[in-house]
Amino acid sequence: MGQCPGCGKWNTLEERILSSTPSRKIRSSIKPASITEKEKSDSITRLSSKMKEFDKLLGGGIVPGSVILLAGDPGVGKSTFLLALAKSGYRCLYVSGEESLSQVQDRAKRVGAMLPTVLFLHETSLETILAVIEKEKPDLVFIDSIQTVYSGEARGFAGSVSQIRDAAGMFLELAKRMNIPFVLTGHITKEGQIAGPRLLEHAVDVVLYFEHEKKGPYRFIRAIKNRFGATGEIAVFQMTSSGLQEIPPNKTLVNITESGGIGSILFPQMEGSRVLLHEIQALVTPTGFANGRRVGENIDLSRIHLIAAILEKYMSMRLSECDIFIRVRGGTPLKDPAADLALLLAMASSFLEKPIPAAVAAFGEVSLSGDIRPASETKERLKALLAYKIQKVFVGSKAEASPYPDQAIRVLQTLNEIPAALGS
Repeated sequence: MGQCPGCGKWNTLEERILSSTPSRKIRSSIKPASITEKEKSDSITRLSSKMKEFDKLLGGGIVPGSVILLAGDPGVGKSTFLLALAKSGYRCLYVSGEESLSQVQDRAKRVGAMLPTVLFLHETSLETILAVIEKEKPDLVFIDSIQTVYSGEARGFAGSVSQIRDAAGMFLELAKRMNIPFVLTGHITKEGQIAGPRLLEHAVDVVLYFEHEKKGPYRFIRAIKNRFGATGEIAVFQMTSSGLQEIPPNKTLVNITESGGIGSILFPQMEGSRVLLHEIQALVTPTGFANGRRVGENIDLSRIHLIAAILEKYMSMRLSECDIFIRVRGGTPLKDPAADLALLLAMASSFLEKPIPAAVAAFGEVSLSGDIRPASETKERLKALLAYKIQKVFVGSKAEASPYPDQAIRVLQTLNEIPAALGS
């Protein structure tokens, strides 16, 4: 209504929303503590998940009283991973708003999590869930998923901004008060963001993204936010019929013996403190059109354009008249700046039709002026390549105290050395 029925005036109506939340009492007896004062316990006793890679990802284990958000696409394996955490031996409460007891039991039998220490609750009411947690006092709480939890005191439907915000706030308050760690699972939208408000990511202590290799068995858990450890770390798992299996750092996701040939070279990509070995495959062929196509798999197309422009300007390779197809195998997208040299060598090898031997790797940054510059963390990459038994490495500069023998490392400083390096 634009007109008041009482006085007849226009545009005088105001909307007033009555809050259903009780007023907060002010406690004047609280005194702030000095930052120099010591806590009762100098060290935090973390809970071990019995998975070395996951404990390392968190910084040493699960911190009591922390709230962990595990986000991923539907079907990636979030619920399976929660049951893997339940196998740690702690008293766990598994709260599911999406699956029944029989569905969870079927998966638990398959992954070996049918344990008396695992309690199950099929519930979506926030108030009921909080009451059960206060009564049972478990060591770990799993909420699968945060989008299904509904509070009768909050506005909106389940999964809305207000519902997710209130549920996350109540879980966070209970976790700190009872010193119980919570693991919340969250859905991913089509844009690749966590469904719900961004406040959810700011409120929790740890944000983990559960990623997967397209049409592959490997799963990657990446730490985006971690108040108790380093961010950017990654843990690698393999989905099998019996659940998720850890992939140790010394195992590669690509077959080294299958690498090599025209346009194929290996690259050690840094994922946090871990080195993942990738195989870069390049196919450069003359095109029948005015402009060549650029097609990439697990790589940004702008990077292919950039390396092609550098090769065309400084090495006189007419790549504008060629189609370029790049495929990156290894599970994760090619984002490391040190992959410039490996990508350049693969494209040059395909264009010049010079094969690269098997078990050969390369890493280094290529500047727009045509110079090959050293990559970061050279020593860590060389250590990993030595463990993978890589026979030859092309680098932008040699690291001090390199674990490799001198004959196994070829330092490249300019692009003019590329043809000779491919022929060696």
